[in-house]
Amino acid sequence: MDFMEIRKLYHIDGNIGYSKGTISKAIEKFGKLPGVLTEYYRQLGKHDGLNHADYCLCSPGKLDFLIYGDYLCLYKATGEPLYWYIDMEKPESDNPPVYRRYLDGASVHDELDSETLEEFLYVMAYWQALFCLPYNSKGSFMCTFQQIERIEKRFQRKPYNLSRWPQFYGNNSDEVISVCREKSWAQVLYACTSEEQSEEIRNVIGCFR
Repeated sequence: MDFMEIRKLYHIDGNIGYSKGTISKAIEKFGKLPGVLTEYYRQLGKHDGLNHADYCLCSPGKLDFLIYGDYLCLYKATGEPLYWYIDMEKPESDNPPVYRRYLDGASVHDELDSETLEEFLYVMAYWQALFCLPYNSKGSFMCTFQQIERIEKRFQRKPYNLSRWPQFYGNNSDEVISVCREKSWAQVLYACTSEEQSEEIRNVIGCFR
Protein backbone atom coordinates (compact mmCIF):
# COMPACT_ATOMS: atom_id res chain seq x y z
CA MET A 1 0.00 0.00 0.00
CA ASP A 2 1.55 3.29 -1.12
CA PHE A 3 -1.31 5.85 -0.73
CA MET A 4 -0.31 7.15 -4.15
CA GLU A 5 -3.31 9.43 -4.66
CA ILE A 6 -2.63 11.16 -1.35
CA ARG A 7 1.02 11.55 -2.31
CA LYS A 8 0.04 13.17 -5.62
CA LEU A 9 -2.49 15.49 -3.98
CA TYR A 10 0.08 16.80 -1.49
CA HIS A 11 3.19 16.41 -3.68
CA ILE A 12 4.79 14.01 -1.19
CA ASP A 13 7.91 12.11 -2.23
CA GLY A 14 9.36 9.49 0.09
CA ASN A 15 8.10 8.84 3.60
CA ILE A 16 7.16 11.41 6.23
CA GLY A 17 6.19 9.12 9.05
CA TYR A 18 6.91 7.60 12.43
CA SER A 19 9.74 5.23 13.16
CA LYS A 20 9.22 1.49 13.42
CA GLY A 21 10.07 1.70 17.14
CA THR A 22 7.39 4.33 17.82
CA ILE A 23 4.74 2.33 15.99
CA SER A 24 5.84 -0.89 17.73
CA LYS A 25 5.26 0.70 21.15
CA ALA A 26 1.66 1.45 20.18
CA ILE A 27 1.19 -2.11 18.91
CA GLU A 28 2.55 -3.47 22.20
CA LYS A 29 0.15 -1.23 24.15
CA PHE A 30 -2.98 -2.32 22.31
CA GLY A 31 -1.95 -5.81 21.22
CA LYS A 32 -2.60 -5.14 17.53
CA LEU A 33 -3.20 -2.25 15.17
CA PRO A 34 -4.72 -2.53 11.68
CA GLY A 35 -2.14 -2.92 8.94
CA VAL A 36 -3.53 0.06 7.01
CA LEU A 37 -3.06 2.31 10.04
CA THR A 38 0.50 1.19 10.74
CA GLU A 39 1.45 1.72 7.07
CA TYR A 40 -0.14 5.16 7.09
CA TYR A 41 1.77 6.09 10.24
CA ARG A 42 5.00 4.84 8.68
CA GLN A 43 4.61 6.59 5.35
CA LEU A 44 2.60 9.76 5.99
CA GLY A 45 1.92 10.12 9.71
CA LYS A 46 4.10 13.17 10.35
CA HIS A 47 2.90 15.36 7.47
CA ASP A 48 1.41 18.30 9.34
CA GLY A 49 -0.95 19.68 6.70
CA LEU A 50 -2.29 16.26 5.74
CA ASN A 51 -2.96 15.23 9.34
CA HIS A 52 -3.70 18.44 11.24
CA ALA A 53 -5.05 21.12 8.86
CA ASP A 54 -8.61 20.91 10.25
CA TYR A 55 -9.12 17.61 12.07
CA CYS A 56 -6.29 15.90 13.93
CA LEU A 57 -4.80 12.45 13.49
CA CYS A 58 -3.85 10.89 16.83
CA SER A 59 -0.15 10.05 16.85
CA PRO A 60 0.87 6.48 17.81
CA GLY A 61 1.86 7.68 21.27
CA LYS A 62 -1.49 9.39 21.86
CA LEU A 63 -3.81 6.64 20.70
CA ASP A 64 -6.33 5.79 23.38
CA PHE A 65 -9.76 4.34 23.96
CA LEU A 66 -12.90 6.42 24.02
CA ILE A 67 -15.13 6.11 27.07
CA TYR A 68 -17.74 3.33 26.66
CA GLY A 69 -16.46 0.33 24.71
CA ASP A 70 -13.16 -0.85 23.25
CA TYR A 71 -13.18 1.96 20.72
CA LEU A 72 -9.76 3.18 19.66
CA CYS A 73 -9.89 6.87 18.71
CA LEU A 74 -7.67 7.67 15.73
CA TYR A 75 -8.98 11.07 14.58
CA LYS A 76 -10.68 13.95 16.39
CA ALA A 77 -11.91 17.49 15.97
CA THR A 78 -10.27 20.22 18.02
CA GLY A 79 -13.17 22.61 18.58
CA GLU A 80 -16.11 20.22 18.95
CA PRO A 81 -16.85 16.81 20.53
CA LEU A 82 -16.36 14.79 17.35
CA TYR A 83 -14.26 11.61 17.09
CA TRP A 84 -13.51 8.79 14.66
CA TYR A 85 -12.67 5.32 15.93
CA ILE A 86 -12.24 1.64 15.16
CA ASP A 87 -13.80 -1.14 17.22
CA MET A 88 -10.96 -3.07 18.87
CA GLU A 89 -13.33 -5.89 19.79
CA LYS A 90 -13.08 -6.79 16.09
CA PRO A 91 -9.34 -6.37 15.48
CA GLU A 92 -8.98 -9.18 12.98
CA SER A 93 -9.18 -6.91 9.94
CA ASP A 94 -6.19 -4.95 8.63
CA ASN A 95 -8.66 -2.54 7.00
CA PRO A 96 -11.55 -2.24 9.47
CA PRO A 97 -14.64 0.01 9.35
CA VAL A 98 -14.41 3.50 10.84
CA TYR A 99 -17.14 4.93 13.04
CA ARG A 100 -17.86 8.50 14.01
CA ARG A 101 -18.95 9.61 17.46
CA TYR A 102 -20.42 12.99 18.29
CA LEU A 103 -21.81 14.30 21.53
CA ASP A 104 -25.07 16.23 21.77
CA GLY A 105 -25.28 17.44 25.33
CA ALA A 106 -25.37 14.30 27.43
CA SER A 107 -26.25 12.09 24.44
CA VAL A 108 -23.61 9.98 22.67
CA HIS A 109 -24.19 9.17 19.00
CA ASP A 110 -22.21 6.47 17.16
CA GLU A 111 -22.60 5.76 13.46
CA LEU A 112 -20.72 3.99 10.69
CA ASP A 113 -18.74 6.49 8.63
CA SER A 114 -16.71 4.27 6.30
CA GLU A 115 -16.69 0.58 5.48
CA THR A 116 -12.87 0.62 5.41
CA LEU A 117 -10.08 2.54 7.10
CA GLU A 118 -8.33 3.05 3.75
CA GLU A 119 -11.35 4.81 2.27
CA PHE A 120 -11.70 6.98 5.37
CA LEU A 121 -8.06 8.09 5.20
CA TYR A 122 -8.42 9.08 1.56
CA VAL A 123 -11.59 11.09 2.19
CA MET A 124 -9.97 12.76 5.19
CA ALA A 125 -6.98 13.64 2.98
CA TYR A 126 -9.33 15.36 0.50
CA TRP A 127 -10.91 17.31 3.34
CA GLN A 128 -7.63 18.37 4.95
CA ALA A 129 -6.32 19.53 1.56
CA LEU A 130 -9.09 22.14 1.42
CA PHE A 131 -7.38 23.97 4.29
CA CYS A 132 -3.69 23.49 3.57
CA LEU A 133 -3.05 23.54 -0.18
CA PRO A 134 -1.64 26.93 -1.21
CA TYR A 135 -4.55 28.10 -3.40
CA ASN A 136 -7.89 27.62 -1.69
CA SER A 137 -11.30 29.21 -1.23
CA LYS A 138 -10.47 30.59 2.25
CA GLY A 139 -13.50 28.90 3.73
CA SER A 140 -16.81 27.69 2.33
CA PHE A 141 -19.29 29.74 0.34
CA MET A 142 -22.86 29.23 -0.79
CA CYS A 143 -23.58 28.24 -4.39
CA THR A 144 -26.69 27.93 -6.51
CA PHE A 145 -27.70 24.52 -7.81
CA GLN A 146 -26.79 25.75 -11.31
CA GLN A 147 -23.24 26.38 -10.13
CA ILE A 148 -23.10 22.91 -8.59
CA GLU A 149 -24.30 21.37 -11.85
CA ARG A 150 -21.44 23.10 -13.68
CA ILE A 151 -18.96 21.59 -11.24
CA GLU A 152 -20.47 18.12 -11.67
CA LYS A 153 -20.30 18.40 -15.47
CA ARG A 154 -16.80 19.88 -15.76
CA PHE A 155 -14.94 18.00 -13.01
CA GLN A 156 -14.54 14.30 -12.34
CA ARG A 157 -15.62 12.78 -9.06
CA LYS A 158 -12.73 11.65 -6.91
CA PRO A 159 -12.48 7.85 -6.55
CA TYR A 160 -13.21 7.91 -2.81
CA ASN A 161 -16.45 9.40 -1.49
CA LEU A 162 -18.57 8.67 1.59
CA SER A 163 -22.28 9.27 2.03
CA ARG A 164 -21.98 11.31 5.23
CA TRP A 165 -19.31 13.61 3.79
CA PRO A 166 -19.39 16.23 1.05
CA GLN A 167 -18.71 14.88 -2.43
CA PHE A 168 -15.25 15.53 -3.86
CA TYR A 169 -14.27 16.46 -7.42
CA GLY A 170 -11.19 17.41 -9.40
CA ASN A 171 -9.68 16.85 -12.85
CA ASN A 172 -6.10 16.99 -11.61
CA SER A 173 -4.47 14.84 -8.95
CA ASP A 174 -3.43 17.94 -6.94
CA GLU A 175 -6.77 19.74 -6.73
CA VAL A 176 -9.98 19.04 -4.85
CA ILE A 177 -13.44 20.60 -4.86
CA SER A 178 -15.87 19.82 -2.05
CA VAL A 179 -19.62 19.99 -2.70
CA CYS A 180 -22.11 19.77 0.15
CA ARG A 181 -25.61 19.67 -1.32
CA GLU A 182 -28.76 19.74 0.78
CA LYS A 183 -32.41 20.09 -0.23
CA SER A 184 -32.49 23.90 -0.20
CA TRP A 185 -28.83 24.97 -0.29
CA ALA A 186 -25.38 24.03 -1.49
CA GLN A 187 -21.91 24.85 -0.16
CA VAL A 188 -18.51 24.63 -1.86
CA LEU A 189 -14.84 24.67 -0.89
CA TYR A 190 -11.89 24.16 -3.21
CA ALA A 191 -8.10 23.95 -3.06
CA CYS A 192 -5.28 23.35 -5.52
CA THR A 193 -1.56 23.88 -6.02
CA SER A 194 -1.41 26.52 -8.77
CA GLU A 195 -2.95 29.86 -9.67
CA GLU A 196 -4.01 28.45 -13.06
CA GLN A 197 -6.00 25.66 -11.42
CA SER A 198 -7.60 28.11 -9.01
CA GLU A 199 -8.64 30.42 -11.85
CA GLU A 200 -10.15 27.54 -13.81
CA ILE A 201 -12.18 26.39 -10.80
CA ARG A 202 -13.44 29.91 -10.11
CA ASN A 203 -14.40 30.39 -13.75
CA VAL A 204 -16.38 27.15 -13.84
CA ILE A 205 -18.18 27.94 -10.61
CA GLY A 206 -18.71 31.56 -11.62
CA CYS A 207 -17.23 33.15 -8.51
CA PHE A 208 -14.24 35.39 -7.93
CA ARG A 209 -13.06 34.47 -4.46
